[in-house]
Amino acid sequence: MIVNNHHLKTPVTISEVKLGIPNDYKLKCIDEIYKLGDSQDKTTNVKAIMTSYFLWKESKTFDILFDKILNLIISLKKPFNPTKEYKLIEAWGAIYKKGHYTIPHGHGLFSTSFVYYLKSNGSTPLIFDEVGFQANAKDDMLIIFPSYLIHSVPIHNDKEDRVCIAGNISYDEK
Repeated sequence: MIVNNHHLKTPVTISEVKLGIPNDYKLKCIDEIYKLGDSQDKTTNVKAIMTSYFLWKESKTFDILFDKILNLIISLKKPFNPTKEYKLIEAWGAIYKKGHYTIPHGHGLFSTSFVYYLKSNGSTPLIFDEVGFQANAKDDMLIIFPSYLIHSVPIHNDKEDRVCIAGNISYDEK
């Protein structure tokens, strides 16, 4: 597994990790997000099709993926914070059709946020507005970043949908 860390403004680190999730499992996850549909009606910062904030409670399909993501985040964070217990607080699916976008926002109430790309050709980036960095993530790429970072997604102009799962991790002291 290769982890590319981008040290932008100390101590800001954005990590990109190719997870190696099998394609047939990714397709099951994509199908499930389409099946769950839009729960938010574009009332959040995400102006795209968006599931509820509790994707793992709505479907067991995502259990393997969330376990892998959470375990990876714990392995990256734990050496620096050994007394903290990390847990998934929110996770949602998003389908970006042509014309969809996300307005700049942060997730300040949490410690770590992530976006995992189930289907993306990299042409619609995840932009970290404050630090001047953009991630042109493609299929199977996980982006991990501090929750307070302001981020956005420009208008999706592709004919093909962009499908991802995003979420927030928090921690408690042991």
